[in-house]
Amino acid sequence: MYVNQKNNRYGKQPMEEQFQAYGEYTYAYQHQEVPQDTQGMPGDHTGAQMSAAQKPVPKAKPRKNGSVFFRVFTMLTILTIGILVVLQTVFRLEAVCVIGHETHTAQEVINASGLTYGQNIFSVKASDVARNLEKDHTLIFKGMQVKHPNLVYLQVEERTPVALMQWLGVHYVLDQDGLVMDESTGTELVGTLPVVTGIRVSGAHKGHFLTVKSQVQLDAYCKLIVELNKQNYARQITEIRLNNPENIYLVTAEGISVRVGKPEDLKRKVQALRTTMGYLRALGEDAGVLDVSEPTNAKYRSDK
Repeated sequence: MYVNQKNNRYGKQPMEEQFQAYGEYTYAYQHQEVPQDTQGMPGDHTGAQMSAAQKPVPKAKPRKNGSVFFRVFTMLTILTIGILVVLQTVFRLEAVCVIGHETHTAQEVINASGLTYGQNIFSVKASDVARNLEKDHTLIFKGMQVKHPNLVYLQVEERTPVALMQWLGVHYVLDQDGLVMDESTGTELVGTLPVVTGIRVSGAHKGHFLTVKSQVQLDAYCKLIVELNKQNYARQITEIRLNNPENIYLVTAEGISVRVGKPEDLKRKVQALRTTMGYLRALGEDAGVLDVSEPTNAKYRSDK
């Protein structure tokens, strides 16, 4: 026989069944009652699977990659166009300030530099300007500064004639670096600048540096003429004799020979020359030899 005890339908309390066989053995077991709408055969999960399958599947959201790419592309395009507009309208060369010109006008220097008003300021390169100015042998490029958005400061130095040299019947005008600034077959330039003699020349062409056989001679000329111009005394000299660069001689406008010696300590030697010549000029001396090779002990020997 068996006894069946049940509670609520959905098994809040387990049901217990007892069986009695032949009055000797009794056993019982418990089981949870499964709701009817989810029951199936023991071991069969079809009901649960069908319930899961019957649930509505959410629709996949549409991808937005294409939309994001289009927005980014549009923004980059607008930004690029804006930059181009700014470069074309704002960063344009409008003014050039030239520093260091004297005999040249500012516009002449600008034309020689290759700079043009309206060009993109970012295209202005110092190397290009220097290369253009080299074509004009009367100008020396000293530097450039770009001030954004539209201004350039250009510094130059003008080459000036400081000496003459005669070679093969032609007079050549030299600057302090030995560059040939001009040439003439006449004598109109003689007497206006000191004449350099004794340099062994192998080539001279306008707009180019002298080609010499002895670089020591050319170096001595450059050092001496620079110092004479610094002390504003070059125009008081009529001749610079460089036959022996270790024993240089000058000739003053009064006709006095001046022994300079080696091209060393030239600042003090030129100072001694100026001081002594002032004294000799007051005495009316116009012939003799002044030795300033030892500037602290200048000596004069009159030829009278």
